[in-house]
Amino acid sequence: MKKLLSLFIFIILVYSVYYDIKIGTLPTVSAVSVNRPIQQADAPVKKDPNQPEVKEVRVNAGDTVLTIVEQLHNGPIPVSIDQLIKDFTELNNGIKPESIQIGKVYSFPVYP
Repeated sequence: MKKLLSLFIFIILVYSVYYDIKIGTLPTVSAVSVNRPIQQADAPVKKDPNQPEVKEVRVNAGDTVLTIVEQLHNGPIPVSIDQLIKDFTELNNGIKPESIQIGKVYSFPVYP
């Protein structure tokens, strides 16, 4: 009886190792890159000569503040990410970039 129980435990152990190696137990996250045009709500708005130009954009699924601003500039942004975060927060009444929601319209800075 001990041999049968030992064999059963060994088979379960081998199967669990095989399953862990082949399939894994952690969920895999696949990043989907979607290039779609951003939806602009209105024409550019100018607030203050010291402030950057502002465009209002509706956020789609998968968008981040950085990707939207890079799309508005057709490439990398000319300021630091810290400056971008500061400007975005000021333009949107204290809303942090990580708190944006899908379908809502936010103001994004456009730098010269």
